[in-house]
Amino acid sequence: MMDGVDESPDLLADEDKARSESVDLHTDTSLQVDISDALSERDKVKFTVHTKTTLAEFREPEFSVVRQHEEFVWLHDRYEENEDYAGYVVCLKTPSSIHF
Repeated sequence: MMDGVDESPDLLADEDKARSESVDLHTDTSLQVDISDALSERDKVKFTVHTKTTLAEFREPEFSVVRQHEEFVWLHDRYEENEDYAGYVVCLKTPSSIHF
């Protein structure tokens, strides 16, 4: 961890990983995610993802992680491959559309 930023990939308690629940994120504020900055380092673009939650499944109510653009591309591709998300539009910005 550097300067309060957790770079670990897993912040959910182990016993809660198999459970899934749908919520309306427009009215339910129990999980708030904000991507507030982008940092260009050589040939990589990194983002800080800030999360605030009241959900008991998370170990901490607030945390931040640093993710590279390629990780968002990977996640986007996994959503596209999964039939459970068929019909959802998941937009993906490319590094060229990010302004510094």
